[in-house]
Amino acid sequence: MRVGSPAPSTTFPGAVCNVVNQATVHALPVLSQDDVCLRQVRVSDAAALMALFAQPDVSAHLDPPPATIADFDAWITLSQSRRADDRAACYTLLTGNQEVSGLFMALRLEGEHRAEIGFAMSPALWGTGVFQKAVNLYLDFLFNEWGVTTLIGKTLVRNVRGVGAMRKLGAKVIDESTRNGQPEYIWTLERRQSA
Repeated sequence: MRVGSPAPSTTFPGAVCNVVNQATVHALPVLSQDDVCLRQVRVSDAAALMALFAQPDVSAHLDPPPATIADFDAWITLSQSRRADDRAACYTLLTGNQEVSGLFMALRLEGEHRAEIGFAMSPALWGTGVFQKAVNLYLDFLFNEWGVTTLIGKTLVRNVRGVGAMRKLGAKVIDESTRNGQPEYIWTLERRQSA
């Protein structure tokens, strides 16, 4: 993993994976490997994230996202304020030509060692190995730098890819519930102890 490594030029303003000095700028560190980069979500990502979440293959498995770009701006601003309080770690996934391609988020639950996670990624990247790289970077950050030991995730039962991703990560179903009238699994993923 390369933290804070420079990225190639961008194709649109605001989506570049900038080098961030954690000691001087209070922001989440940039996480990158090969052509995958995770950096703190920005208001400038709102339009691209809204377009991603509007794709039927993505929206079918999520709670309704913010309805307008202004609403998405407000959600990102709230996420950033929660990050400043060490309550949220919300990252934009950038790939290849620095295109906004996904969102990885965690929100601390009661106590500081548990967080709920969620992620969404462009269907064009499904099955390419990008998710595995991104989620490994993200989990490494959450467990080793952000200090959580237990992650909670939720997937609709019908979300075959999401269920498969959680299983591949080693998560275990701990409960079943319903969301918007649809059955869902509630998963837990524990920090692995070093041998």
